[in-house]
Amino acid sequence: MQIRTRLRNLICFLSLLTASLSCVVKVKEEEKGIPNVIDFEEVFQTDSLISPRDLFSEVDYVLLKTPDSLRVTIASKIKEFGDTLLILDEKKHILFAFDRYGEFLSLVGNKGEGPTEFREVTDFDILNDKIFIYSRADFSVFVFDSDLNFNRRFKFDIWGAQISLLESGNVALYSYLADVDDNYNIHIYDQFGNLKEKRMPFDKSGNYVAMNYSGFINGPYFTYPLSSRIYKISEEEPFDSIKYEINFSKKFPEADISNYDLYIQEGFDKNNENILTKFEFGGKGEFICYYHFREGTSNGYTLGIRLASGEKFGHLNMQHAVKGLNDLFVRMFFIGPYNMPTYSKSSNYFLIASNIESVGIYYEYLSRVVKSGSVPDNELLKILSSTDLEETVIMKFKLKDRL
Repeated sequence: MQIRTRLRNLICFLSLLTASLSCVVKVKEEEKGIPNVIDFEEVFQTDSLISPRDLFSEVDYVLLKTPDSLRVTIASKIKEFGDTLLILDEKKHILFAFDRYGEFLSLVGNKGEGPTEFREVTDFDILNDKIFIYSRADFSVFVFDSDLNFNRRFKFDIWGAQISLLESGNVALYSYLADVDDNYNIHIYDQFGNLKEKRMPFDKSGNYVAMNYSGFINGPYFTYPLSSRIYKISEEEPFDSIKYEINFSKKFPEADISNYDLYIQEGFDKNNENILTKFEFGGKGEFICYYHFREGTSNGYTLGIRLASGEKFGHLNMQHAVKGLNDLFVRMFFIGPYNMPTYSKSSNYFLIASNIESVGIYYEYLSRVVKSGSVPDNELLKILSSTDLEETVIMKFKLKDRL
């Protein structure tokens, strides 16, 4: 009996040891950077291209009401801040504040040369009850409280293009690799402007030219320009770990992302030039991105969506800008590469604004669809029928768990 008991205990011990070792191996693999592949070449097949709207489970719309002199032009970033909607106008370089019904409240901060004023709003982020406005021209972040009042300012020592607030409260400055003396593209500062560390090493020997449609930071996640891999900043670790690799047709080679001349040549040759642009994560593992796509002589930026179930939708099964432009939602809301939905952790909704430049291009088509009453969403039809199409509409939506 004792022998059997000892044997059983030994077997249990070996089983636990094996499990422990497998966990160690998994951790080690993650440290090496084995990515989770999101493949838009392997997707759920549909009889015809579906609309992005078919993937939404709950949808609401907010018409923004502003004085004509302050009309929103390009709403490139939207965040919920309590009951307030904060909207960055990429063209005017100002930050709007609206209530939840779309009524204009005020601008956040003021343009000017004074100690509490900035020259432009280049980017913004929020953390807890504070708004952080980044002004590239001032090399500074301006902090505002929940009542939209100026709180304080701190400066950086280098130029940047985007900021992101990390969970630690530190600020990650993404530079696009321009006018930076070292070979790091992300510099992390505390909220007093003190440099804490540098991330994202990059080889600048390949004649790289900065561009604003490739290379982004979103929370702790970032991409290299021309790359289709997504990395994560882990401040407690001495390295950035690769988390996702996005796959799609004729993707630009990952080994050549610092070779801008090759990228341009591939474009001329209509060859392997397709790249990942903006991206966003949802609270249940959803993923949304844009990636470049070419078919024949037509090229544009395709929306890619992965649902919580793992089902994926992209150029092979969903309406997009290269083919399927008869979809109102594509033309109004989902023309890439800039018009990316923002996920709100407070409400679990994605938020996206109508793209006024796209509306202008397709104005006649959209007008015909509205006049015919064939908008496949009664609430949106009601709004578009009663207002100028060039007024900005915010769409709030949740993604279905599965189609």
